[in-house]
Amino acid sequence: MKKFSQPRRPLAAAATLAVVLAAGLTACGSSGGSTEYSEEDPAALTFSWWGSDPRHEANQAIMTSFGETHPAITVEGQFGDWNGYWDRLATTTAGGDAADIITMDEQYLQEYAGRGALADLSSLAGLDLSKFDESTINSGKYEDGLYGLSTGRNVYVVMANQDLFEQAGVALPDDSIWTWEDYYRISEELRTKLDGVSGTDYGALDVDLNIWLRQQGESLYNQDGEGVGYGTANAASWFEHLLKVRDEGGGSTAAQAVEDQAGTLESASFPNNRAAMDWYWSNQLGALENASGSNITMLRAPSSTGEAKDNGMFFKASMYWSVSSGSDYQEAAAEFVNYLANNKEAAEKLLLDRGVPVNPDMRAAIEPQLEKSESEVMSFLEGVEPDMETSPRPAPVGASGVQLLVNRYASEVLFGTLTPEQAAEQMTGEIESLIG
Repeated sequence: MKKFSQPRRPLAAAATLAVVLAAGLTACGSSGGSTEYSEEDPAALTFSWWGSDPRHEANQAIMTSFGETHPAITVEGQFGDWNGYWDRLATTTAGGDAADIITMDEQYLQEYAGRGALADLSSLAGLDLSKFDESTINSGKYEDGLYGLSTGRNVYVVMANQDLFEQAGVALPDDSIWTWEDYYRISEELRTKLDGVSGTDYGALDVDLNIWLRQQGESLYNQDGEGVGYGTANAASWFEHLLKVRDEGGGSTAAQAVEDQAGTLESASFPNNRAAMDWYWSNQLGALENASGSNITMLRAPSSTGEAKDNGMFFKASMYWSVSSGSDYQEAAAEFVNYLANNKEAAEKLLLDRGVPVNPDMRAAIEPQLEKSESEVMSFLEGVEPDMETSPRPAPVGASGVQLLVNRYASEVLFGTLTPEQAAEQMTGEIESLIG
């Protein structure tokens, strides 16, 4: 997937997940516990994740080092690609056979927690949360329990190709004061000065919409997670913004935007130097530089006021560590999560693969080993922190399909089949139906 660090799930797969969750998770609830274990009779745990070969290798090394210091616990890995991971997790959870330690994503955390599939981490001994700030803890909560511990944090940014800016003779903006009007103007200037290159691609996903709404004092979901947190007028204004990017702001064609969204990161316009700016998560900087062979810098989102504190940006947990409520060894699983979250040896193997560590001790441990792009990511997150707004809570139960839904309506508007007002009304109705 282009905008996120994993491919998007097809809509049919998301629908299948919802059916499996509704049918099975409530029944399988808190059937686990904390069975006694010892070196003679060790706790046999499974640890599940998705990702590429480097992540698999790092996790295997972590399980090996953990076993050397915890002889009473064995850990076996289960992993696959993004789509297959969630299909397997849905069916194994419904069948009462989920992995003990589950790598969880923000868009599914409350879905699984709300149906009783995850253990409350705050109730498990052996997990030290003292190095995690309140906002990080809150990001993994559902109602009064803690069901996911952040693996690290990212921020959604404008990626700018410095080489294309220099080729066009256009100066990089001061992202602490730039406005949307600056964004449109700079993008159009880049388009006119670079042959066959668009000034920007569209930020047309749910995170883009949420940043826009936060700039208007609203949010994608309300505080209770039981409905939308915005009026349709502001949603319509976001669709109008996309049209302005298309018509006046140097944007790519609607057809190119859809093609990019359907492809991989490596096949999209920005990594192939066919767009000078685009929207990505901060942890994708290294992958984008490798794919493009260009120097890339991260920029804050523009705002209407020209003040960074008004740009609506927020820290997002890259992923979460969760423990299955069906695990027979919940305390042992919590001990492994504690190792992942608080052990410097584990941090040195993970580096920034799962975001910038929230635990300051882990950040300090890995800093000497970071590559140039990784150091830039860490410095960028530290630099924007003073202006960062409170992070939204994870997507509510039922919201796993919203990402695709928002992108679909953005495409309808860009192709002219719906007006911004029609798209805002219809999209809002569908979102409320999903989470209601």
